[in-house]
Amino acid sequence: MKQKLVCLIVACFMISTVTLNVSADKSDDIPTNVAGTGDHASLVAALTHADLVTTLQGEGPFTVFAPTDQAFTDAGIDLSTFDTDEENQTLVDILTYHVVSGSVMSSALTDGMEADAVNGDKLTFSVSTTEVKVNDAVVTLADVESSNGVIHVIDKVLMPPADLQDIPTIAQGTGVHASLVAALVKADLVTTLQGDGPFTVFAPTDQAFTDAGIDLSTFETTEEITALADILTYHVVSGTVLSTDLTDGMTTAALNMDDLTFTVNNDGVKVNEATVTSADVIASNGVIHVIDKVLMPPADLQDIPTIAQGTGVHGALVSALTQANLVSTLQGSGPFTVFAPTDQAFTDAGIDLAAFTTDEQIATLADILTYHVVSGNVLSTDLTDGMQASAINGDKMSFTVNSEGVKVNDATVSSADVIASNGVIHVIDKVLMPPAGDICYNVISHTIIPGATKVQCNAHIYVENYSMGGQTITGCYNTITHAVSDISQLECNSYMWTPAVNLAVTAQATTIHTSLVAALTAAGLVDTISGETEYTVFAPSDQAFTDAGIDLDSFDTPEKIDTLKDILLYHVVAGTVMSTDLASGQSQVTTANGDFLDIDVSADGVSVGAEMATVVLADVPASNGVIHVIDKVLMPPADLPTCDYTVGIGLSGMAFNPSVVEVNVGQTVCWQWTDATMAHNVKEVDGDRSNVFVEGGVSSGTSQTTVDFRYTFTEDNSTFYYVCEPHILAEMYGKVIVGDGGVTVVDDSNTVDTDDESDSNTPGFVSVTAVIALMGALLFARNKNE
Repeated sequence: MKQKLVCLIVACFMISTVTLNVSADKSDDIPTNVAGTGDHASLVAALTHADLVTTLQGEGPFTVFAPTDQAFTDAGIDLSTFDTDEENQTLVDILTYHVVSGSVMSSALTDGMEADAVNGDKLTFSVSTTEVKVNDAVVTLADVESSNGVIHVIDKVLMPPADLQDIPTIAQGTGVHASLVAALVKADLVTTLQGDGPFTVFAPTDQAFTDAGIDLSTFETTEEITALADILTYHVVSGTVLSTDLTDGMTTAALNMDDLTFTVNNDGVKVNEATVTSADVIASNGVIHVIDKVLMPPADLQDIPTIAQGTGVHGALVSALTQANLVSTLQGSGPFTVFAPTDQAFTDAGIDLAAFTTDEQIATLADILTYHVVSGNVLSTDLTDGMQASAINGDKMSFTVNSEGVKVNDATVSSADVIASNGVIHVIDKVLMPPAGDICYNVISHTIIPGATKVQCNAHIYVENYSMGGQTITGCYNTITHAVSDISQLECNSYMWTPAVNLAVTAQATTIHTSLVAALTAAGLVDTISGETEYTVFAPSDQAFTDAGIDLDSFDTPEKIDTLKDILLYHVVAGTVMSTDLASGQSQVTTANGDFLDIDVSADGVSVGAEMATVVLADVPASNGVIHVIDKVLMPPADLPTCDYTVGIGLSGMAFNPSVVEVNVGQTVCWQWTDATMAHNVKEVDGDRSNVFVEGGVSSGTSQTTVDFRYTFTEDNSTFYYVCEPHILAEMYGKVIVGDGGVTVVDDSNTVDTDDESDSNTPGFVSVTAVIALMGALLFARNKNE
């Protein structure tokens, strides 16, 4: 007796410490206090609907076991369905099953005690050191005193024994088991589960059916209906098995004779890989436990590609596996763990399978897909925060596990533990891209293959007198690219996929950046780009240096070395900027020398700088950044010459002002105008006022309304003749005389920026004057005749 008293005191203390938003006044009656809790709106509405409010406002006293709003929701009770007198009487019966005459405090309850409810049915109490239960409902808050009795808050609606419905009927009324009921109807199992039983049903929700990709319309033949019945009876166990009867590791046979396995821990209860989201829904012929996955009988499990094909959201993945010839691999015995991107994930990644046509492209696709596969059966419960795993392509993936869920790299696992016959599928919302931080390095030649994938790197074999396509080849053959290189067998067998090295070493190893590395060495910049700081280098090829006519031997003074350094740093941007980071259209970045570099991204590719250098190979990885190979050397804007003299546009908009300039050799003339009314340019012609352009001559480019064109004259005692190309018929000419004596404005009228320019500057002046003179003469003659 003493021991029972101690247990009862502990239980009461435990109950009294449960937090609920209750503001009870002992002077208020039970309905008033219930209405004030904020968590019993459904109960108050039910009491009103059943016309019981006045009853419970009477003298009593009453003891009310008050289900919360969530309890009503879990029970699937819809008050709008209680319309007839008979239905309202049923509701009264349910509600009065929650009421006991007298004021029964929690201290008066004992384990196994029974009490008669107002409706005449019995309530049974369980009292332990951890909780108090009335039937299968837990008392979450006890002893809320009122003027006419006491309230005990409970987490389930109590169903009178005579009012309990059978399992299919309860499932029909929950609002989340329409698919289950439809499946039971199709498999002709409703009558079975309306029988005496008792049965324990693990009931998957509608969402679980959707996640499993089960389409009931596909079950048509007798064989298919039998398969559906097998799936459904795998969710049913004979007898009434409450959640309190389950233990960790327990197994039990389902009606289809296959075993179910249970996991019970602090996180809850699982049956196979499905989580029990709502337990112990009592029926007249058993009990229902709601689960979040459809259980698949072991004999009915399908392989990974087949399951993916049937989900309805993995069409792109299955197509990709087919294109990469990986379906048969993932139909093998495995086991495999596949992180399966949805169709939307493929769309978001911009992956167009039609673009993977060559052997090399197919190999790249295979590399991407195998980065989604891990050997072994890795369930979500096996994953821990910060854990890493090697995909079967050899690259590592990282996992984040927290209260928000599970992520693999940056992809969220939206549905976990879809069991297959040869492994498990986890659905993810992004396509995982293999890390680009490794390179294909040859340990003999100390060179790399820029842009090579791991698959391509490992595809080198040395062949001798090998017949292929009607030819006999000897050399290092790449089975992916089909390229043959004339290197030794030792060198051919020495390619390896290895972590990237720093930018300087990477540039040296590409074999097409000898000039760049030599320039970096001459400018003392090798250490700068070999450190831990990350950079993006737009790296001109050796041919680009040749085309630019850059002679590194000419940079032999400190001043010239500084100029070289300025040029090289104009090719460097702080941070790692991958090609995928560049936005479509035009943008600007600040280079390491402080200047701005224009980048243009279009359907034709990527170009950089005023020189419009083309990125011919992007994303060559290095340990401290990335290299983009370009086909031109970029010249910093800061290296543009200073203007000694400036030529603009006259007020007429159709003449250079001044049109004639004299300069000394080595001086610079700048043609500059902003927002002119018409577009102009500067283009060299072969003589004074000539309309013959000099091939390869000096030009400012296409005509523009805003121009800043600069040219330094290096040839003494010469004259530079030019014209505005679109206005050559308007005689918009100019010239620069190069000689001793500084600047002299030859035509004084051109030094004044007015519309009263000389006839050499004003197009059509002579013609207009002639027309006016002719009109005057005709007028004079007519007047004379009159």
